[in-house]
Amino acid sequence: MSNGPFLLIVNRDGKTETHAFHQAVVTVGRSRECDLFLPDRLISRIHCRVERQEGGLFVLADAGAQNPAKLRGRPVLRAELKVGESFAVGNYEISLGIPATENGSVEETRPGDHPRGSQDLVAFLQIARALNEEQDLTRLLTQIVDAAIALCGAERGFLILGKTGDHSVEVARNFAQEEVLSPEFKISRTIANRVMATGVPELTTNAQEDDRFRDLQSVADLRLRSVLCIPIRVQNDISGVLYADNRLQQQVFQEREKALLLSLADHAGTAINTARNLEQLRGKQVELQAALDRVDQLNAALKGQLQEKTTELTQIREEISAQTLAQRSKYDYKQIVGNGRAMRTTLALLDKYIEADDPVLITGDSGTGKELVARAIHAHSRRSGRPFVSENCAALPESLLESELFGYVRGAFTGATANKKGLLESAEGGMLFLDEIGDMPTDLQKKLLRVLQEGEVRPLGSRETVKIDVRLICATNRNLETMVREGEFREDLYYRLAVLPVHLPPLRDRKEDIPLLVKRFLGDLQRETHARVRISPDAMERIVAYGWPGNVRELQNEIRRAAILCDGIILETHLSQHVREGRRGPGNAVADDGMVPSERGTTLPDMVRDLEVREIQKAFDRAQSNKSRAADLLGLSRFALQRKLEKYALDADGKPTGAAPANDDTA
Repeated sequence: MSNGPFLLIVNRDGKTETHAFHQAVVTVGRSRECDLFLPDRLISRIHCRVERQEGGLFVLADAGAQNPAKLRGRPVLRAELKVGESFAVGNYEISLGIPATENGSVEETRPGDHPRGSQDLVAFLQIARALNEEQDLTRLLTQIVDAAIALCGAERGFLILGKTGDHSVEVARNFAQEEVLSPEFKISRTIANRVMATGVPELTTNAQEDDRFRDLQSVADLRLRSVLCIPIRVQNDISGVLYADNRLQQQVFQEREKALLLSLADHAGTAINTARNLEQLRGKQVELQAALDRVDQLNAALKGQLQEKTTELTQIREEISAQTLAQRSKYDYKQIVGNGRAMRTTLALLDKYIEADDPVLITGDSGTGKELVARAIHAHSRRSGRPFVSENCAALPESLLESELFGYVRGAFTGATANKKGLLESAEGGMLFLDEIGDMPTDLQKKLLRVLQEGEVRPLGSRETVKIDVRLICATNRNLETMVREGEFREDLYYRLAVLPVHLPPLRDRKEDIPLLVKRFLGDLQRETHARVRISPDAMERIVAYGWPGNVRELQNEIRRAAILCDGIILETHLSQHVREGRRGPGNAVADDGMVPSERGTTLPDMVRDLEVREIQKAFDRAQSNKSRAADLLGLSRFALQRKLEKYALDADGKPTGAAPANDDTA
């Protein structure tokens, strides 16, 4: 048994390894030169020895460790170790054993063989796994050098990449994982070039005495002893070398270290090739992303240019349409925006009213532009060179309104310190515009009627009358016919004022004019602020779809507000929430107030048209623009729905096309 193997059973963290030895002395420590290699920082390079003596006795001997091995719980310098006993080295517990048979399934190391085959394999597999996982080329090269130093116990390691005569030291490290400065002057370039040229690894245990290298100037200058240089192949081409040396010790590198570094170099070549490909791929991805970003920028620029060209074409079409309208109209109504059917009818009436001197009564909802029409009548009439005077009858109390209209003389009432012309006298030869005439008190209506009948006015406090030549234009958003029937407005005055009636349609009935109005308002803003503001198609679609109960005035305020909020282009998000959501306002809803259509200033066909258009648009929204589904929701055939789309000038999504609706009441 004394000549047979003995066992050292190593246990750490519940993991056990069994090693068999035949020699008389087994060294234990952190150095790879030890027979039993234990990688633990608490263990010295050569920590202790297990000695086999004659008679089958074993001795545990300290090898100068800072923390001697412990046997039976106490540090020992030299003590007998019995079979079955355990001693502690660092974090390891090692037991002495004798195999039951000579054929035990343990790792045996014969004299002359290196005992660390399995440990080398484990270490190499760990290194290979780390290299496989690393994708960054710089970190990968550093890991390769550190792995080479660890595997062969070198003092320094160098990774040289390139071709013969055109290479560079990519990584230079020492055993403490510190950078080696000026690495080009710390290696034997002759050895590196020879390996790179031939592809044959070079190994010397003492370069100072090796006939191949001792005459080299670099070997002498650098005092090299142990040198190991291994070629690195990338896709079967030699792309560099892995160079390791030790200037202090000889016999450091043997065939074992050479074989380890050859395997490492093969694996490193594959890892380098993979990392290079990934790096190139990432570079291509960056270039591709930059190209895509550039394409996006160009697309955005082209889209902006397209929108500008589209806007220009739209403006040209609008100008042509306006010119066509002007050609049809006798006068050029520049301040009145609109070329739809409703506004064409209105302008046709104005053509006939302008040359007359009879009173004009303008009706329509608030914000439809009644004063604008009054000024247009004045601007094109023969009275255009004379004054245009306006007053809001609802803005003043009765006593003050009377003095404003008829004027007064000094002493007519307290505070009348001088004569003052009234508005009727001030508008001599021109026009007087009375807004909200339906709010004029009844007594004052009688006095106004007398002025219209006699053509003269008597100021307050005066006994004399003044002849006047004034054309009267009145406006109201109330139904004067209903007020006459209810006794709230004088019938005789009504017929005097309504000689030439004109009704301005609400904005919801002339949606085809909304884009023109938006353009006008943006143009006015540009002239005021010198800043150009555009509007996106989505925002325009929301604006056209909204009912605008406040009519043109509400639209103008909305555009001004959105232009202030935006950065050059009005988006859907810049619109008011109720406009974005299309919530029905007073101008959209049909009020259940007991009034008949004429009392609301509309007609039954117009109310039916508004209702049908709203329901068609709602059905298209619900059906996601599917015409057959929308027809089902409306209870119509697809053909009948198409007829209504044509009748109301709606497109395939139920939205206004801007064309004049068809004159067809059969659908």
